[in-house]
Amino acid sequence: MRYARMLFVASIALFLTACSTQIGYRFADTFVEWELNKFVDLNDAQKQQVDIAITELHHWHATNELPFYAEQLQILRDKIATQSLTEADIAETYDIAIMAWQRMLTGIEPYALTLLPNLTDAQLAQIEVELAKRLAEEREELAEAVASDERQAQLRKRARKNAQNWLRRVTPVQERLLNQWSDERLPTRELWLAYTAQWHGGFLQALNERRNLKQFPTLLNQLLFNSDTLYSAELAERVAHNRELTMALMHDLYQSLTNKQRQRIVAKLDEYIEDCNELALFFEERGLD
Repeated sequence: MRYARMLFVASIALFLTACSTQIGYRFADTFVEWELNKFVDLNDAQKQQVDIAITELHHWHATNELPFYAEQLQILRDKIATQSLTEADIAETYDIAIMAWQRMLTGIEPYALTLLPNLTDAQLAQIEVELAKRLAEEREELAEAVASDERQAQLRKRARKNAQNWLRRVTPVQERLLNQWSDERLPTRELWLAYTAQWHGGFLQALNERRNLKQFPTLLNQLLFNSDTLYSAELAERVAHNRELTMALMHDLYQSLTNKQRQRIVAKLDEYIEDCNELALFFEERGLD
């Protein structure tokens, strides 16, 4: 799994686990600060600034994005319940998720432009060491990876487990679809590591220019919103291939649903919708205190 690419941005991005559990989301700001502390030791003034930023972003996400998530989940839920979901709907859901991520980055950018220039050279060195450490760990895991056929078996097992979380019992047809997806999916981990190394290099270069009011905003914006320009041609092709493969799998699984499976999915979506709405109301009533 790819790890956080950027000190501040990646930490706040953990808010995207919004609908996992209400308790987890309510205390996401604390978790973000824990993650941040793994990268750098902040002084008291910086801690206060970061605390304010995280609180404001958390509140914005809860009161603006969670209601939007609930609306989109409701649309998805209704189409599944009425058996009217199309391939185009699935592709649109993916695009909507990407746009939500872009809004998150847009919300983060002004805070990053304010906070990152305050880092000292010693703190920058800490960040560089932590990024290098995490990248080395990823590379070590890749080097120790099991043989190709065993990895394939693990991928099949993981895909089946994920499907069971939503469907409970997987039918033989669904098992075949999942296995076919696993077999046709192109590996990308090594390519992602190469991309991550490039992103880290660009991020550190941007931080070296953090007090250059002209260069730093441009460099950071490029990393946040145009990071795919760092993809190798092979990675871009494989990502596109795997995306299309996954979209097709989602539609094929949807078409293969039994009545019980459909009811189970609708019920789970209802729970997520309720969670998002209740969390949005909680943060709206609480305010920024």
